[in-house]
Amino acid sequence: MTALSAPPRPGPATAVAADVHPVPGTSSRSAPWLPVVLLGVAVAVLAGIGTDVVGGDTLDGMLSDAVHRPAGGWWLAGCMVGLEIAAAGTALGVHRRLGAGARRTAVLGLLALWSVGLAAVAAFPTDLPGLDTTAWGRVHQVAAAVAMVVPSVVGLLVAATCSPPARRALRGAAVGLGGLGASFLALHVPVVFAGADPASGIGLVERLLLAGTATTAVLVAAGLAGIEAPPPAAEGGLR
Repeated sequence: MTALSAPPRPGPATAVAADVHPVPGTSSRSAPWLPVVLLGVAVAVLAGIGTDVVGGDTLDGMLSDAVHRPAGGWWLAGCMVGLEIAAAGTALGVHRRLGAGARRTAVLGLLALWSVGLAAVAAFPTDLPGLDTTAWGRVHQVAAAVAMVVPSVVGLLVAATCSPPARRALRGAAVGLGGLGASFLALHVPVVFAGADPASGIGLVERLLLAGTATTAVLVAAGLAGIEAPPPAAEGGLR
């Protein structure tokens, strides 16, 4: 009985067991930005669907056109608020998990730019289809372009710091999102600069962009959760 109850003698097995640590950032407690990003993405996607509920054309109509329909402006604002929440959660994860340096500064700066662009999209409504573009409508177009481009760049910057599986998934999502953005710009250039009617399918591309942005935001948050937090000395620039 005493032999069975005695503690195990130190040896290779116990030494290996003592060196095993849980993977960092795998729970909402160790990665508090994860539920924030998920909440923001859920709000953005549901509100984006809401812009169609009030009469949008999923294939050819733009999400921003919802401001010209009853209650449509509220749905569009809700979509932007959801993305703002996701941006704030992502910034928290970047601050917690990326070491001080040029990459973290660049990502935080891009997230701030994205947040400003989202706010401008909601604050400056688009012009009615077929009418001349006003100054506020031009601000809306520029802000929408910023809001569309930034997430894929953030995804590529964060992907370089993630584990190999997370890196592959995030890079794939970011590249796919960039491709959708390029397609959207190609379809939208004649509308902005030549006053042409929107090409058929441009509304569907924009909705795929929203879905791709949501996917990329979730993958960025998950990838950050798998990065080990830098030691306190690294935060202060000390070795």
